[in-house]
Amino acid sequence: MTRRFTVVFLLLFLFSIFSACATTKKEGAPPSPEEKPRASYYDFGDILIPSEMKLDKKDSFVYATANFKAGILSLTGNVEPDSLATFFQNNMPKDGWRQISTIKYRDAMLVFLKDERACVITIKEKLFSTSLKVRVGPIDQAAIQVKGNPPR
Repeated sequence: MTRRFTVVFLLLFLFSIFSACATTKKEGAPPSPEEKPRASYYDFGDILIPSEMKLDKKDSFVYATANFKAGILSLTGNVEPDSLATFFQNNMPKDGWRQISTIKYRDAMLVFLKDERACVITIKEKLFSTSLKVRVGPIDQAAIQVKGNPPR
C-alpha cells in the first residue's frame, strides 16, 4: 500500500513540474492577448490609471463638450497608497502635466496643471483597499500669478 502511494505521489509530483514548465512564460516573450494591460486611460485621454484600480461608475461623473472634459473619476483597488502616488508622479509628466504640489502621509493629494486644466488626485487608504479620486476641472488663468510672489 505504501509503495503504491509513493508511486502515485511521485507521478503527481512529476506531472506538476512538467505542467509548470509548460505554462511558464519565457523571458522576453511577447505578452499574450489575455494578459491585462498594466494601465489604461478612462474618460480623460491624458491621465493614465493603473489597471489594479477599478472605476466606480456610481460615484463618478464626467462633463464633456466638443472642446473640454471635466469631472471626477472614483476608483478603488488593492494598491499600496505610496506606490499609487509614485505612479502618478512618474506618469502624469509623460502626458504633459506639471506637478505643482503634494500633500502626504495620512492621505495623499497631488495637484497637476496642464494648459487650461487642473487635476487633483486624492489617495486614501481604507481598511482593505485604497480609494482614488481623480478630479479634473478648468482653471482661471487670471487667478494664476506667473511672475513674482503672490500678495500676502
